[in-house]
Amino acid sequence: MSLPTLVKPVFIAMIAAATAFLGVFAGPPAAQAGESTKNIVITYTVSMAHIPIGTARFSQNFHGNSYHLHLAADFDGLVRMFFAPGLSADADGTDASGHLVAQHYRLLIDHPDDPQRVDMTMSGGTVVHTELDPPLPERADRVPVLPEHKKGIIDPLSGFLIPSGSATPHAAENCDHVLPIFDGAGRFDITLLPDTDLLYETENFKSAAIRCLVRYTAISGHRAKKTNVTFMENNRDIMVTLVPVPGKSYLLPLEISVATLLGNLRLKAVTVEGLPGAITTAATTN
Repeated sequence: MSLPTLVKPVFIAMIAAATAFLGVFAGPPAAQAGESTKNIVITYTVSMAHIPIGTARFSQNFHGNSYHLHLAADFDGLVRMFFAPGLSADADGTDASGHLVAQHYRLLIDHPDDPQRVDMTMSGGTVVHTELDPPLPERADRVPVLPEHKKGIIDPLSGFLIPSGSATPHAAENCDHVLPIFDGAGRFDITLLPDTDLLYETENFKSAAIRCLVRYTAISGHRAKKTNVTFMENNRDIMVTLVPVPGKSYLLPLEISVATLLGNLRLKAVTVEGLPGAITTAATTN
C-alpha cells in the first residue's frame, strides 16, 4: 500500500471538514483590506484504529482579502518507518466577498526513498498549471482528467475554509455543501450531510459546534478498479465537527473521523489558539 493510499483519506476528511454552523461567537469585526487578522492554530492528535500515529498542526491567517493556510503532520512508529516521517501543505488565495478563490497549492510528502510533491496554480477557480513529482504512472484503468474537471474547483487545503450556508448554528441548516476538489492528480467531490449539534471541548477551548456526515465521489484521475476507491465511495463512516472562524463566514474542523481499510482514522483537536472560547481547565472532547 503506497503512502497516498494512507494519506489521501485524511485530506478527503479534512476537505469535508468545512460546512456549517455560525453564530456562536460574536467575534471581532471582519478584517478590512490591508488589516491582518489574528492567526488561528489548531493542533490535532492523529490515530489509526485508536492507536496514536502522530500529530498535525493547522494554521490560518488572513491579511486583508488574502489568506494563507498551512498544514503539517508528523508521524510516529510504523507509519513513520514504512510510509513517511511527515507531510506539509500550503495554500494561498483571496476572499472575494465570502467566496474563497484559491491561487496556489503545494503538498510535500517527506519520504527518504520516495518523496512526493504537488505544485498547483489556479486562477478564477480553474487549474492553470500542475506539477507532480513523480508523475502518476499510466494505468489502463485510470479515469482520464478532462478539462472540465479542472474548472470551478478548490484545492484540498482551501477546503478547510468553507462559507457557511446559514447564520444559524445548526447542522440541519449548514451541512448542505458539495465541494469540488482537485488535488493536482484528479478531481473528487465531497458531499456534506447534516448529523447533529453538539458542545465541543478541548484542553483549552469550549464551543457549540456541529457535526456533518461526509460522502466521497471520485470523478477523475483515480483508478476505477482500485479497492480503496470503491471503499471510499461506499464509505458511510466519515464525519467532521466544525466551528466558525470569528469575523468570517467560514468554518474550521476540530475533529475528523474516517473509516479506512486500515481502521478508523481520526484527527482530534487538543489545543485551539486564536479563537474565542478558551477555557482554563482541561475537558474531555465529545
